[in-house]
Amino acid sequence: MPQHQHSTSRSNSRRRQMRFVARTSVLSPLSTFLFLLLFLAADVSVQGSLRRPAYTEDERQAEYIKRGHKFPFPHYVPDTEGWKRLMDQRFTQVQALTDAQMKWDGWIQTISSAVTVPNFTEYGWGLSQAPQSLTDDLRQAVFDGLPAAREEGEINVIGGPNRPLFIDRPDLTHRALQELKPILEAWSGMELIPSIAYGFRLYRNESSLWMHIDRTQTHVISCIYHIASSDDSDPWPIVIEDYDGNTQAAVLQPGDILLYESAKNFHGRPTVFYGSWYTSLFVHFFPKEGWSRENHDLDSHYAIPPTWADVVPNVTFPKLEVVGTSMREPACPFSWCNLQASKHVEGPGEYGTVLTTNGKKYRLNLEKNGVIDEL
Repeated sequence: MPQHQHSTSRSNSRRRQMRFVARTSVLSPLSTFLFLLLFLAADVSVQGSLRRPAYTEDERQAEYIKRGHKFPFPHYVPDTEGWKRLMDQRFTQVQALTDAQMKWDGWIQTISSAVTVPNFTEYGWGLSQAPQSLTDDLRQAVFDGLPAAREEGEINVIGGPNRPLFIDRPDLTHRALQELKPILEAWSGMELIPSIAYGFRLYRNESSLWMHIDRTQTHVISCIYHIASSDDSDPWPIVIEDYDGNTQAAVLQPGDILLYESAKNFHGRPTVFYGSWYTSLFVHFFPKEGWSRENHDLDSHYAIPPTWADVVPNVTFPKLEVVGTSMREPACPFSWCNLQASKHVEGPGEYGTVLTTNGKKYRLNLEKNGVIDEL
């Protein structure tokens, strides 16, 4: 299986995690007798092996009890007031879903975000800048590669009439993994193992990227590296939720990197892009210490309550849709309601520092092995 998928494609992995014998929107009988064949996200491990554990619903519920799970969850991770407010809302929205597949996918994504994936930083995101020499070389490669750019395959969370283009430069993506690693290690406070640098993807006119989280096993500490855009491009913000419950909208300049905890914080570009093209590189790592010894996807499966299929009406919050591996709120502008109250941040970032929620700034001290100081 090729390792070049960004998290937005994931080979429709979570949609394959559960397939019913018969699709139905009448959910309550399913919770008592339905045999679930669950194929875990089609992740390629560090060694390249494909893991596809299967279990029955009775076995899953037994593991739920064995692990001491309870719903509603007694606390979230991190246990902040704003994060609790945001996750309470999302669980309410998920419980109101009537489509079986949407509901199952919604439970997995929300539990991963709220509970089973730990946080490693204070707010889950930050704005910084890549080394200038790396940016210069990547920009040149993009402009050199434009005439021969290929069309990327269908990606279920990218909307718009035009599929993205793609420029293959594995030599430079490998270099980016190596040169950006110290920055992400300093920001996260731990040693990291490189997973993949995916790019260069060129989004095209009228594209949008719906809100989603990434692979829990391999896409944990990440950055979105903005390289270049066409002269006719409008600003196109990255939208991300932080641990205070805020929605941040960051407009990047070429060379800027948005650091983020990609398997935990919902992120995307739900607004519509206007311009000929906009290109980024997606760079992913996971913790070196102990992370690969656990199956973090299964952790989320086992935390789903036995009553997951019950429909609980939602009269408080906007209606949610789960589309493939993403979420949308179709009643709101750009299908994401909190975007209207988002906090705006604009680059350029500053090399060696990280700007985050409420204007808080940290010095990475890269020359001192990444000991973070608050400025």
